[in-house]
Amino acid sequence: MAVYETMFIFQPELENETEEELLNSIKAILQRLGGEVTRADDWGKRKLAYEINKFTEGHYYLLQFKGSHEIVPELEHFFRVNDAVIRFIIVREDE
Repeated sequence: MAVYETMFIFQPELENETEEELLNSIKAILQRLGGEVTRADDWGKRKLAYEINKFTEGHYYLLQFKGSHEIVPELEHFFRVNDAVIRFIIVREDE
């Protein structure tokens, strides 16, 4: 299994319950496809380097997970169709 890392930014005005639901959805996608979260960091609200969709702040999260390459397109789809996600990136870490 490969090791991946994803960073994503939620809209700053989301309720805590909504953020938890989104995080649980991401973890459910990983578990459904045989992945495993190895680290989850909440970086909190931070100022964005530049304005994105009229937002100047965002709530940053960093997830490290193990899994097959099939997880990446599923996560990308989730991030793209969800309006609460401002930006995301998924990278594979070298072993």
